[in-house]
Amino acid sequence: MSLAAPYPGTYLHRQAVENGWLDLAHAELTDERGVQIAPLHYPHLSHIEIFQSLDTFYRRFYFRRGRSPRCSARCSRGPEMMRRRLREGVEFFQFLRQREMPS
Repeated sequence: MSLAAPYPGTYLHRQAVENGWLDLAHAELTDERGVQIAPLHYPHLSHIEIFQSLDTFYRRFYFRRGRSPRCSARCSRGPEMMRRRLREGVEFFQFLRQREMPS
């Protein structure tokens, strides 16, 4: 899952501009570190709420009950799978740490 990216020339971009969901002066898709940000906002949903919801989704999905035993079982298949899962876990925690609240 990721944030909607209204690239110029796409239907989403045109629709967002026409409906006032995208401020063209602040339409960046990533921050200076390359972390994806939420450029869209709606009358009932701010870009900050959208950003926070994605973070909440990731945490609920990856830390849900039953996930750890399944991941451990997959790691027991061999050292290559264990290295892969550990690398993915480290990358995920780095990703969460890099994300800051947009202004």
